[in-house]
Amino acid sequence: MQQAMLQCNGVHTHIITEGRWVEEGLSPTGSKDLVFVIPGNPGIPDFYVGFIKALKSRLPPETPVWTIGHAGHVQPPKHLRYLSNGDCKEPVYSLKDQLEHKIAFIEQYIPKDAKLHLVGHSIGCWMILQLLKNEDFAKRVVKCYLLFPTIERMAETPNGRFLTRIVLRIAALLVFLCWVFSFFPMILRSILIRIFGGYFAGITSKSLKPVHQLLDPPVLDRVFKLADDEMIKVQELDYEIIEKYSNKLWLYYGATDGWTPTHFYHQLKEKYQDINAEICQRGFRHAFVLTDEIEVGKMVGDNISQTISNNS
Repeated sequence: MQQAMLQCNGVHTHIITEGRWVEEGLSPTGSKDLVFVIPGNPGIPDFYVGFIKALKSRLPPETPVWTIGHAGHVQPPKHLRYLSNGDCKEPVYSLKDQLEHKIAFIEQYIPKDAKLHLVGHSIGCWMILQLLKNEDFAKRVVKCYLLFPTIERMAETPNGRFLTRIVLRIAALLVFLCWVFSFFPMILRSILIRIFGGYFAGITSKSLKPVHQLLDPPVLDRVFKLADDEMIKVQELDYEIIEKYSNKLWLYYGATDGWTPTHFYHQLKEKYQDINAEICQRGFRHAFVLTDEIEVGKMVGDNISQTISNNS
């Protein structure tokens, strides 16, 4: 596994890879298959390390997995926080800007001859559907794997209502408390995260690093801003893009997911009976990266491996 901060669209961006590094391109002798992972919100790649490793373990050896963090969701080291390019725009937070950030990465780093397997989680699934609106890009996509896809009516879901009515109203207070928390000794912060995070969210020791990254006050503020924008922008399902590329989609809904209620799945299947969509029967949570990252990674890796085999 390799990772670094690369500048993308004027923002230092955390990238994690399994297999060849992004600046190396694809193997000149192997297949051109490439798995590109777009996370949910928060878009902190370290949450996905176990998932990435498990996914990669089920793929052909020459197939790399590249994972991009959302712009501004991981603070770069202090020596990188001031961009030398004075005409770079301000750090991006909105849903539209995050999408432009992914487009910029694709144009800058993903080889034109790559056969793309796109993996999205939560709001990352919405971004993937938006990327498919570029027909030239869509031609390079073999298949999209949409995990717990928040691609419609987010504000109407149980979690969306809780977020808008309670969490976002006290977001400034929560950011302030994280600022206070940042003055605690690191060992005390880790202990408190393990105690309270483990009790309320199932956070284990392997997630301590990304949780520390999330609780950096500027990062948490950006996460809330993006979530607020999601509630506004993610409305009706884009049936046009779903219908046009239904043969390239696999949608995986949670059985008890407050972000993707099962009636969303049933409404989709009523309209498109042949679409490849299913409801999880294994009890995976929306935030699977905290508890079920290995199992979900193997499941997705097996699906991608089968797709590669069928197209070889």
